[in-house]
Order: sequence, then C-alpha cells, then structure tokens
Amino acid sequence: MARFVLLALLVGMLLSACAELALEAIGLTGGAAELARVGLAPGALPGHLRLGAWLLDAAAMTVLVLLLTGRTGRWWLEGLAAGLLAWIYRGPLTVLSALAAARLPLEPFWRAARASLIVLPLLGLVLAALARRMLGEPWD
Repeated sequence: MARFVLLALLVGMLLSACAELALEAIGLTGGAAELARVGLAPGALPGHLRLGAWLLDAAAMTVLVLLLTGRTGRWWLEGLAAGLLAWIYRGPLTVLSALAAARLPLEPFWRAARASLIVLPLLGLVLAALARRMLGEPWD
C-alpha cells in the first residue's frame, strides 16, 4: 500500500504539472485580461507554491481513488468517479466561491474549471489503473 501511495503521489504530481503546462501552452488558463479590467494583475505562483499545489492535487486524488477502489468492480468507473468528485470541488464550487467572495469576473475562473473537467477525470483514470495494477482486485 505504501508503495502505491508514493508512486501515486509522484505520478499525480507529474500529470498535474504536465497538464498545467499543456493548458498554459494552448491558452486555456489565461485570464489576465479579464482580471486586469477590474484592477488585478495576476502573476505566476512562486515555484514552491506551485509544487505544493501539485502535491495537494495528487494527494487528494490518491485518497479519492483509494476510497473508491473496489466499490463497483470496474476500475475505470471508480477512477472516473474520483475525477468527477474532485472536479466538483475544484471547478464549480471554486468558481462560485471566487465570485461570491471577491466579485471577480466569471470567465477566467470558469475557463480553468472547464479545463479541469478534462484533466481531473483523466488523472483519476490513471491513478485507478495504477491502483488496480499495484493493489490488485480488492476481493481477491
């Protein structure tokens, strides 16, 4: 179990980093123009905070995958469910919180939420496949 958790954290961090870089490259994370209109000038996170964010993402997805492993007997369904559960909190609830707390424009946050609707279920699928491979079937 400890080997799986360590490997899942590393794989999760790597996939989160690659996804963030890919989304930045195709322009799905940008929102500086919308935020500049309300007087905000967002910048890049410092490296240690970015690394911490990737670690938190990986840890949360690892826990969700472990909680759902063996519930349905279909690893892909469990991974997809873990990713969609993570997206609910990372996507719409985060957008609503930003809008309610700071009265910021919707678009840059909603764009990031839509992008994470692709990334988080994929991450869940990869970690569920890894769990199936390393931990085996829970009823074996």
